[in-house]
Amino acid sequence: MTKAKKITLAVMAAATTGLIGWDIVVAANQQKGDTISEILNKAARNTPAVAVAWGILTGHLFWPQRVKDE
Repeated sequence: MTKAKKITLAVMAAATTGLIGWDIVVAANQQKGDTISEILNKAARNTPAVAVAWGILTGHLFWPQRVKDE
C-alpha cells in the first residue's frame, strides 16, 4: 500500500470518527434539530436538490466500477 493510500484511509477514518462523535455530542444536548441527519433532512425538504446530490454522491462512491490492474 502506498503512502498516499495510507494517508487517505487515515483521513477517512478520522473524518468518520469525528462526525460520529460530533453527532453523539449534539444528540445528547437539550437543543432539538442539531444532529447531522436532522439538518440534512431539513435541507432536503427545503431544497430537494440536496437529496438528489446526496444520492449522486453515494452512487458515485459505491456503484460497482471496473477495477484497474494495479
